[in-house]
Parts: sequence; C-alpha cells; structure tokens
Amino acid sequence: MGWLSVLICIIAATTMRTKGHTIFMIVAIIAAIVCFWSWGVMHNYANERAKRRRSYQGDFTAEEVQSVPDWITWINMGFTILGITILVGGIVAH
Repeated sequence: MGWLSVLICIIAATTMRTKGHTIFMIVAIIAAIVCFWSWGVMHNYANERAKRRRSYQGDFTAEEVQSVPDWITWINMGFTILGITILVGGIVAH
C-alpha cells in the first residue's frame, strides 16, 4: 500500500488547500511525509531480511514481510487513517 497512502495524504492536502483550511493542509502534508518515511523503513526491514536468501531478486516472501516491526506498521496505518479522515473531511466540508 506504500504509495497509495502517500497519494491519499497529498490529495487530502490539495483538497484542504482549495477549501482554505491551512492547518488541515499542513497536517495532511505531515501525514504524507510520515507515511512515506514509514513505508521506506518497512521496505528496508524486509529488504535486509530478503538479502540473506540466495535466490533474492527483489521479491519478498511472507516470512520477510513479517520481519517488519509492529510499531512502524502502526505508525504507517495511523497516519494513513489520518490522511483518509482529512480527505473525507475535505470532500464533505463546504
């Protein structure tokens, strides 16, 4: 879901900018940055684990994906939900 969460937050920031809600726009930008950062960290954990395999060609197995710590997954999920909430609020707001 890596790029999708970043894209949602960027769309939320753009929506809030057009509606004139600067604070929500800044929060959505911060959410996009955190989503991008946490996605990179999760990818690095899985990538380091996958490099130990002889047959590694850029793909991940389920075991390697499970090596990602839960705390970074929760951060990514929380900021993704924040971005979705801001996006929905921007669409619904008058």
